[in-house]
Amino acid sequence: MERKKLLLKGRVVTPGGISPGNCLLETDGSIISHIGETGTVFPGNDHVLFNFGPGYICPGFIDIHVHGSGGADVMDGSPESMETMAEWLARGGTTGFLATTLSAPRERLAGAVRNAASLRMKRIRGAKVLGVHLEGPFLNPERKGAQKGEYLRLPSVGELKEYIDAGSGAVRMITLAPELPGAAEVIRYARAHGLVVSLGHSGASITQVEEACDAGLNHVSHAFNAMTGFHHREPGTTGAIMSMKRLTVDVIADGYHVHPSIIKILIKAKGIKNTIAITDCISAGGMGDGIYTLGGQRVTVRNGRTLLEDGTIAGSTVTMANAVKVLVEQVGLDIGEAVQMVSANAARLLGLDSKGALVTGNDADIVVLDHEFRVLMTVVDGEVIYRR
Repeated sequence: MERKKLLLKGRVVTPGGISPGNCLLETDGSIISHIGETGTVFPGNDHVLFNFGPGYICPGFIDIHVHGSGGADVMDGSPESMETMAEWLARGGTTGFLATTLSAPRERLAGAVRNAASLRMKRIRGAKVLGVHLEGPFLNPERKGAQKGEYLRLPSVGELKEYIDAGSGAVRMITLAPELPGAAEVIRYARAHGLVVSLGHSGASITQVEEACDAGLNHVSHAFNAMTGFHHREPGTTGAIMSMKRLTVDVIADGYHVHPSIIKILIKAKGIKNTIAITDCISAGGMGDGIYTLGGQRVTVRNGRTLLEDGTIAGSTVTMANAVKVLVEQVGLDIGEAVQMVSANAARLLGLDSKGALVTGNDADIVVLDHEFRVLMTVVDGEVIYRR
């Protein structure tokens, strides 16, 4: 089906900053064809015009760590669940995401990878599946968080190869604990196959993190959560990630997992370009309070907070638009900085040169927010997927 040309009017958030007044953004098919001041392009019969007034026209948001939404979970292993998840994520401003797995038996994990990979190139009415993020199973049992301990295993190149082969190029990222035996070999193998290798669920010392970086470790998953804390005589995992310039980081920006003042300190330490906001959203996203499951474990959602029966935080229900709101209103960033943390920085990490910024010629992945950071419209590849 041929996409109609879109003409969006509002305040455009570009790499150069936010337009002081209303501008026009035009799409042609699946790309951005023009960005300019009012009067630089005029609506024609082949345009569909949307006037958002003072609304913010932003690059599409990319979530590199999300397990589910709308009652669906990546580990369900069905196309229907993935399509439901993609639709609900788009309602929250996500235009592309890494389908994030949980530690599980090998056959089930491989099945979830194959399922997500099958939708990567398929046109679905929702956020685009950009690839797979393996969160586990090579995690430290002492820092398992909401992962099920019985499914954690020591790093294995052979096992990782199974998942890479199952995904046929879809596996883009793996989170592991670098202090575990065999981790260095897995890190080197993953990097040789183009994966982002991320530290997570770890009790690694600063020396162990340095050695892992030498092997190819280049990122950190949900900074501060499920890792050893900071001490002035023993930096721990947290001290290592804060001090090492070789590592980019992501952080759950729901205002609960990490206090806004600590996010502010993280950004000062790492720099805005090296810090990515994620949701770590589970199937309860968009569904309200109640009882849900995550990786075979019972999760209670109360007032939007997700907890296992023992009180452990189990993901979140936040959307990417919610994350922007937290970053602006609680952390104190301007909207351009906040949007960068949910778009351009993730695109750069994944090597997606045509995404993450509103630039002529880039993919027409667009989110429009109002002044309260509610999503007014989500556009994926030039197609309006959601409209408030």
